[in-house]
Amino acid sequence: MNFKIRIFLYCIFFTLISCPVFSQVNTLSAQNLSSVKIDNVTDAEIKSYYLKALDNGLTDEDIYSLLKQRGLPDNEIDKLEGRLKAVMNDVPSMQKQEEKLPANEKRDRYSNQQAGQVPLQMVQNDLTIFGSEMFTTNSTVFEPNLRIPAPSNYILGPDDELVINVFGYSEKTYNVTVNAEGNIYIPQVGPLFVNGLSMEEATLRIRAKLASTIYKAVNSGQTKVQISLGKIRSIRVTVIGEAKKPGNFTVSSLTTLFNLLYLCGGPSDLGSYRKIELIRGNELKRTIDLYSFLLRGDQKDNLLLQEGDVIRIPYYQTRILLNGNVKRKGKYELTTEETFGHVLTFSGGFSDDAYKAGVTVYQLTETGRKILNVSKIQYLTFKPLSGDSVIVGQLLNRFENKLTVKGAVMRPGEFELTAGLVLKELIEKAGGVKEDVYNRRGTISRLNDNNTPMQVSFNIDSIMNNQVSIALKKNDLVTIFSIFDFTTPGEVSIDGLINKAGKYKWAENLSLDDVILEAGGLTESADMTNIEIARRIENVNLSEVNQIQTEILNIDLSANSKVKDITLKPFDVINIRQRPGFALQRTVYLDGMVINPGRYTLKMSGDKINDILKRSGGFRANADTNAIIIRRLIKKNQSLEEREKVFSRLLRQKEDSLIVNEYVKKEIFKDYENISINLNKALKEPESSENMLLEDGDVLTVENNTNLVKVGGEIYYPTIIPFKKNERLSYYIKKSGSYTPLARKKGTLVIYPDGRAAKVKSFLFFTSYPRVVSRSEIFVPVKSYKNRSRISVGEWSVVASTLAIIANVIINSRK
Repeated sequence: MNFKIRIFLYCIFFTLISCPVFSQVNTLSAQNLSSVKIDNVTDAEIKSYYLKALDNGLTDEDIYSLLKQRGLPDNEIDKLEGRLKAVMNDVPSMQKQEEKLPANEKRDRYSNQQAGQVPLQMVQNDLTIFGSEMFTTNSTVFEPNLRIPAPSNYILGPDDELVINVFGYSEKTYNVTVNAEGNIYIPQVGPLFVNGLSMEEATLRIRAKLASTIYKAVNSGQTKVQISLGKIRSIRVTVIGEAKKPGNFTVSSLTTLFNLLYLCGGPSDLGSYRKIELIRGNELKRTIDLYSFLLRGDQKDNLLLQEGDVIRIPYYQTRILLNGNVKRKGKYELTTEETFGHVLTFSGGFSDDAYKAGVTVYQLTETGRKILNVSKIQYLTFKPLSGDSVIVGQLLNRFENKLTVKGAVMRPGEFELTAGLVLKELIEKAGGVKEDVYNRRGTISRLNDNNTPMQVSFNIDSIMNNQVSIALKKNDLVTIFSIFDFTTPGEVSIDGLINKAGKYKWAENLSLDDVILEAGGLTESADMTNIEIARRIENVNLSEVNQIQTEILNIDLSANSKVKDITLKPFDVINIRQRPGFALQRTVYLDGMVINPGRYTLKMSGDKINDILKRSGGFRANADTNAIIIRRLIKKNQSLEEREKVFSRLLRQKEDSLIVNEYVKKEIFKDYENISINLNKALKEPESSENMLLEDGDVLTVENNTNLVKVGGEIYYPTIIPFKKNERLSYYIKKSGSYTPLARKKGTLVIYPDGRAAKVKSFLFFTSYPRVVSRSEIFVPVKSYKNRSRISVGEWSVVASTLAIIANVIINSRK
């Protein structure tokens, strides 16, 4: 350890030894702590010396003041304060409470610490012992309260200070102390013996002495005398036996027996709570039973202590463990006269769900253990032995007299089984049967004596007419059936151009109009003149080869129809179709480099690309007139899950620059597909297939004419290169650093702005390279792996349908 740090710790230690009288302050102040670093002192060392400071009555302020006198810098003192708060937790709060105490209480606390008292926070009790919680840090029941006036029976002795206030005709205050001879000295009055007198007796003697000497007006009442106790003397008492902290204690003369028990931590785990002895003058003054206070709040044993008193806590004699379904589990101490009934009282009695008819006692013998079953009638006579464990069980989840009724009765539920109760009376208790009761049969489910199930059937009419009587047993389950339990609920369904399609409950005389109204009415495009109703045929002629299974009804509900409504039957299926000739407006969206981009409504069923471009005013100056991107909503023949499976298999290959792009993944799974056309041909030859018909929801995009080519995939430097007319594919590959070793050269693709793609072709010794145009994308794929999963022809069709999407994404990603 650093020498200066050791000097710092020694200074604290010697300061603690000297702090009560501060006799060595000048000697220690000669030592220099100016270069001490608190960071080099361990937490254990700080905590150890700080606890010694508390044991010797030193406050935080005293410690910091003395360290500052010895030259410890302010910043190091701040560090020390922070370290102390961290390692001592709640000790600083204790110290702050100490600093707020009056001087005489500080002195008493210090005297207790000198006598060897450990701070109460360090005392641990077995909290299962009844009463031990009173001596924990969370309880202040027995904590001394020294801010109370001296009681009238307080006996004066040496070192007590009396405050004598004279007021009225004359005013004077005297602070006098009882000396070793038992006298107080009042100026101009003389000595007066008060030792051994109570406060009440001393008050009468002092008042009489003043009235007979210098304050004659006291006799007439013109002058009054008030006497109170100022500083309180200290007394020394001793705690012996099974206390948490036995020893000698210097305490205030106002300390009571309960106060001292709190200071010594109370009885230990082996100590008695029932026979605590107060010994005064070598004689047993009183035997204290703490249960009187703990159970009833009786403080008759809370006596004021006197000089030389001895508190003896003996070993307990009989202690048992009570566990199970009681209000307070724990260990209870018994006297020789007490029984298990007293233990129940101590614990607050049984809990609500306890089995009260008997308890189980596990008892220790000289050679082993045994079990006793104590019944309810033995509670007041059974005397447990020390070490017994008493277990209180829980009630079983069983009923002694429960009957259950369910089904077609007014009040189904559970009922009481009374003596001689029969089935008719139980049904009447349940409010009687409902109107829909199935009166030909009911059942009773019950258990035989050997717990095997059995069923009893009955006729409701026979029971209710007193023709048959059935006696009930406990736990019987009576079931009364309804006629609806044996029928299928009727319903009708309506579908098509209706606002709330679905199934609706059938009722007698339910009409078509009723169902239409309940379903929210017809939609705008519904055809009221031809509503189709499909109705079941109850008796199908199965002998015919082509038998009629369903009757089809066509209903006209228009204003001109003679048939205004029809009554429906159960399970009718109503279908509302669209009105002939009804068509919603179809729109497309034109975006990009045109004069008037925006949404356009298709005028005719045969509107084509050039029709919309003409309506938009034509191209802008910087538009790419060679290509147009058309996105169309997918009419799915595969679910999204199926499409995801296809692409997940592709992703198992070595990932290239396209697949790892999250934006590309999102585009793949969108609900539209790209269509590639030759825009030049579509505009020059309007009748050609390139000038395609447009559909509702199409999105047409005319891109900006940028003079760039993007190169990606398995090349050393993926980049964007300015387009150079008449240059071949190899020119752009070289500009990008050439192929990597993993490049599949023959699979190189050129993706054109309109979404079409072309690849390198080989035939014998000849290789044909696709032409590169402005705004195209060159993509070099990676070589295949032998263990790559094969993809079916159908799956490749899905992949091919997304190539145009990938081209569009690549082009847009440059922006």
